[in-house]
Amino acid sequence: MTLINTEGLAFFGPGSEWFWTALQFTALGITFFAIYRQLQAQHVQMEENTKLLRSQAHHNALMLSQRARELLIENEGFARVVNVGYSTPEKLNDFEWSRCSLYMFLQVNQWEYLYYQNRDGSIPSEYWVGAEDYYRNMIAGRPGYARFWSGNMSSFDEPFRSYAAPAFEARRDRSTSAAR
Repeated sequence: MTLINTEGLAFFGPGSEWFWTALQFTALGITFFAIYRQLQAQHVQMEENTKLLRSQAHHNALMLSQRARELLIENEGFARVVNVGYSTPEKLNDFEWSRCSLYMFLQVNQWEYLYYQNRDGSIPSEYWVGAEDYYRNMIAGRPGYARFWSGNMSSFDEPFRSYAAPAFEARRDRSTSAAR
């Protein structure tokens, strides 16, 4: 009993076209399978790299936002100046206001950085929700930010400037109505 009849089959020369065609299709199939596997491996690698980059962006955001708070923890005198600047900026002399204003600049820079990282999807949305609430409440409760924004608004570019301006404007409106 013969399973495959090889009688009269030609592998070379006339009549062997079927063999070479079959061999080409086999090679083509193996090539497509190899390309598919390579694309799968690259996809997995890209997912892992994306996780790593998101993790690094999250770490950078945390470090940036914590550094400004560390300045207040480390320096009691500076913390007093900033606290006065938050609530009654007119009581500070020019040097103290400059220091307080630079500190506020650090904080708004942090907010801007997080804003752009959130737009790019580089930080977890949960982190952005908490940071956004923190910065808006920080501005809403302190009149010194209205003074800061009026002097430093041009340091921030669009679209962040238009995004943040309403928070500072609301603070300025409350400050001027309270003074009347």
